[in-house]
Amino acid sequence: MKIDRVDLLSKGWSASEIDQASNIIARAETNKHTKTKIIDKLLFVVIGCMMLANGLVSSLLLVPFIYATQINLVLIVSAVIGFVFSVLLTAIIYDIEKIHHKHETKLFIAFIANGVINFYLILEFTARFGKSTGLILTQNIFIICAVYLIAFLIPHAIYQMRKQLEKNHQFKNI
Repeated sequence: MKIDRVDLLSKGWSASEIDQASNIIARAETNKHTKTKIIDKLLFVVIGCMMLANGLVSSLLLVPFIYATQINLVLIVSAVIGFVFSVLLTAIIYDIEKIHHKHETKLFIAFIANGVINFYLILEFTARFGKSTGLILTQNIFIICAVYLIAFLIPHAIYQMRKQLEKNHQFKNI
């Protein structure tokens, strides 16, 4: 857990009290119970499964729109689907980082990889759908996938920038 020294000093805490509270919290985080450690690992597995499900669902949702509608509507739908799934996953990552009180690099890498995998899945499902139905693709699928990927990455990029700004602001206050 992060302790805001400036905030606690303004509330009347002494420096020794703040140090003592910091030490207690640090010890509690390093000496977690084994059940808590198992739950933490299970949480990462569940998030990984959610990311895979996100890729499948978003890809499968987009394919009919790609073949059935005009390019403008497909771009809007792909951007909305990518943005919504990204907001949900970013909220989960935010909550995990808040609980663990540290930046989860594994989740950040998995998030980026998920966006790239979704790009590939949309390409693959669209090609298979076209081959099985005999429909001709009239839109540029790479543009549609790129719009999805950009919309998918925007919420997490904003979250990372906001977190960095807060971190910089905290260092200026100390």
